[in-house]
Amino acid sequence: MQAQASMQKGELLYELHAKNVSTTIKDISPNGIQLEMNDRGEFSGKLHGNHIDTVTVNQKTDGTNEWQLKSIMNTKDGDMVVVWGSGKGRMSGPTTGSWEGELHFMTQSPKLSWLNNSTGWAEGQGNMATGESHGKIYAKK
Repeated sequence: MQAQASMQKGELLYELHAKNVSTTIKDISPNGIQLEMNDRGEFSGKLHGNHIDTVTVNQKTDGTNEWQLKSIMNTKDGDMVVVWGSGKGRMSGPTTGSWEGELHFMTQSPKLSWLNNSTGWAEGQGNMATGESHGKIYAKK
């Protein structure tokens, strides 16, 4: 996964730290498990503030997953940015995993309007046992 990500990365937009608030098991089948996780946390970098996220994860039996994100970010300056995207991940241990994918942004803030034409590349790690995750979001080249 890292080789693909390094080809996609541009400028670092922000780093995020999140803590899981709730997890719901949506479905269990022979193909895997569908989870819905709600997180909240902080982001810093070119953008600073707090965020809340809903991530739908399709955890496959081979240890890989596909995810979809919906997020609301509120900056320290009072601007709101909504984020959505999707990607793939892989379990690296019994409760740990890494993920990467593409993000899209929308805002009505005049000073952040450049985000409306930007695509982001996300990569990070999470630990289901502690409920913590950390990621970096780059401008996609």
